[in-house]
Amino acid sequence: MSTLTSEADAAHALMMLLAEHPTLPQPEFELYDDTDTGTPDWGVYLVVRDLALFERWRAALGLDPDDISYRACHHGACLVALGEHVGVPVELFAVINVPAK
Repeated sequence: MSTLTSEADAAHALMMLLAEHPTLPQPEFELYDDTDTGTPDWGVYLVVRDLALFERWRAALGLDPDDISYRACHHGACLVALGEHVGVPVELFAVINVPAK
């Protein structure tokens, strides 16, 4: 992955992603600060609520389909693909509601 990134780096990466893919429906997005190391390292969360849209964004970002993980989350089920864009960490999520039993 990348070296430490600033909030401005993450904002720039997000704007580049949206500008480079104007025909894709815009995902929900958030800049995040991963401070587990004690040093700020900024990245971008992209969230979609449709599996087909997840796949379109995954392909557009060039993220390896073999690196997709699945996990239960408080929203239901989540697919997660990790990567980076212009040196900034990017996490692409598909959040799918799971019907109650």
